[in-house]
Amino acid sequence: MKLNFRLSLTITAAAAAPLAVFALWSSSGGAGYAAAAAAVLASFFSVRAVLRGMGRPLENMSETVKSFRTSDYKLASPLPKTGWPETAELISSLNRLMLELSAYRAFHLNQVVEERAKAQALIETISDAILLVDDRGRLIHSNKLALKVLKVPEEEQDISLPASVGEEPFRPVLAALMDSSDNYVKAEVAVLGSGQGSPVERDYRVMSRQFQMAAFKRPGRVIVIRDVTVEKEIESARETFFHMITHDMRAPLTSIQGYAQLLEKDLPLSARSGKCLHAIMNSSVRLNGMIEDILNTIKLEKGDMKLSTEELDANALCGRVFELYEPLAARKNIALSAPAAPGPLPFKGDGRLLERVISNLVGNSLKFTPSGGRVILSCGGGAGTVVFSVSDTGPGIPPDRHKEVFDKYSQLEEHKYMGFGLGLAMCKMAVELHGGDISLESQEGKGSKFTFTIPEARKDA
Repeated sequence: MKLNFRLSLTITAAAAAPLAVFALWSSSGGAGYAAAAAAVLASFFSVRAVLRGMGRPLENMSETVKSFRTSDYKLASPLPKTGWPETAELISSLNRLMLELSAYRAFHLNQVVEERAKAQALIETISDAILLVDDRGRLIHSNKLALKVLKVPEEEQDISLPASVGEEPFRPVLAALMDSSDNYVKAEVAVLGSGQGSPVERDYRVMSRQFQMAAFKRPGRVIVIRDVTVEKEIESARETFFHMITHDMRAPLTSIQGYAQLLEKDLPLSARSGKCLHAIMNSSVRLNGMIEDILNTIKLEKGDMKLSTEELDANALCGRVFELYEPLAARKNIALSAPAAPGPLPFKGDGRLLERVISNLVGNSLKFTPSGGRVILSCGGGAGTVVFSVSDTGPGIPPDRHKEVFDKYSQLEEHKYMGFGLGLAMCKMAVELHGGDISLESQEGKGSKFTFTIPEARKDA
């Protein structure tokens, strides 16, 4: 209020002075010259007071703010408090604001530098090659290992993928990856490197996922390149071991099943001995199924599996599996049902392999469904395909594990001691070999439903 009043009074005096001069000039002639001169002087001093009290301080403030912005928000020295008291108070507030803004910016810049150093230390510690690229393949950031694996010179300024990649086997994979619109992409690359005496082949797994670049509103990609040479060697050794041990186990297992069947057929059995004999038979059947899963998985993965196609009926196939697992379901107090589809459902396929697929799905459901639960095996047809489904009221599978359950050796943490983790992987490969597809619907706490389709007729590969 004081500043407004003072400013209004000064401006009014300055504006009234020329009017007073004109009035005096036109009135009493020479007698008013002295009064006119006094009015002019009053106007001059009023304008000067405004300039000194507010005009020049405001101009200094404006110049200081411009300098503050152009000098990266660093205040060289505070503005001197000049002018009217109200103007000096405004200058003081501006000084305090610029100092606080400068300190705030310095603090956040230090935080950004610190976080960047942490991120750099983290990605340099990781044993995988990490790259961050924009939607055109230009490198945003990477660790040194990535440049080394791809043979990209560190001194190169404008790095883009795959043009700057010196390791030739990676080029087509990275080109396909950059052209892909999929959110997640995975590929395998074999690179022949130099070793002691002879070339050594190293295996790499390239994984990429899209991310949204905040500055450009366009998708970039995070690329991870992992050396899986040792992992593949271990996997190969594990498969060789499985193959060897399963072949060695089949002969004694066949003897156990054969003699158990003879005992059941030729000897009078009491209730207790019959129960024990049934346990032996069921365990040997389960063990034989696990052996078949291992052998089938190895053959399917290597491409050695040849289908023995024949005319099949979906209802009959489900009926055989139902008869096999009905006693186990009864012992576990689980309601197993296999409602038949109306009419025959003929199709061509490998009966032995598909029976194993359905057995795996039903066996898994019975394994994880608690007592008092329900398992339903059903089949149907439509659009040139036969559809099989197995649903249960078990614990369900988390959404982020739906695709992973079909990978080899993949098991939920709470189920890792309940088998090899090959059953669903074998099911997926067997169904796909028939030209079909398998899927999972599941909700935690409500159960799961596995569904697979087989074409009614297919051309043998």
